Amino acid sequence: MFRKSLFVFLAIVLAACTGTPAPISTPSGEQIDAEEQAVYAALLLRLYSASSYVIMDTTATSPVGVGDTSTTLDRIMQDMRGVDQETSDSFRVRNDAAYPVRPDMDLGSGYVLLSQAEKSKIFSQNQDGWQIFYEKYPDAPGITTLSRVGFNNPDDQALVYVGTMSHWLAGAGYYVLLKKVNGSWVVDQQVMTWIS
Repeated sequence: MFRKSLFVFLAIVLAACTGTPAPISTPSGEQIDAEEQAVYAALLLRLYSASSYVIMDTTATSPVGVGDTSTTLDRIMQDMRGVDQETSDSFRVRNDAAYPVRPDMDLGSGYVLLSQAEKSKIFSQNQDGWQIFYEKYPDAPGITTLSRVGFNNPDDQALVYVGTMSHWLAGAGYYVLLKKVNGSWVVDQQVMTWIS
């Protein structure tokens, strides 16, 4: 009788353990795009607060003059507090290559996308490149490069790289950690990776 009861008990426990696990909530591509745009908008407003921007048409794969993204990110993680492992892992995966920047983002301000070919045309053989640039884009704070955004799973922490050149020897690049507060992205920490 004891063995029969033990068998029934084990069968019940085994059935309970093999139940279907609860589905993991994974955001859709559209949700990630919307969150990424919201992060960009909050970031640009906080750092530059300009009426219009000139943004490179592809994302950065490594910050200017500081080596590869992975090595730089390892160093940045030493200077930032409270970065979820998921957030930094997502940042690494999403920035494995250069990606096109969407031309139809809602950033709260106007922007134009600048290709490398257009940039070269303005600057490569012309010492007056910045003068020409600002004649064409007088309200821009310079030329801004963005990375893709890394998120944690609840989508309440974001990591992004932003760099802006505003003249021949004027510019800076930052890794920025944002957090979501009451449904809005706010800058939590930033670490400078280069300056000229």
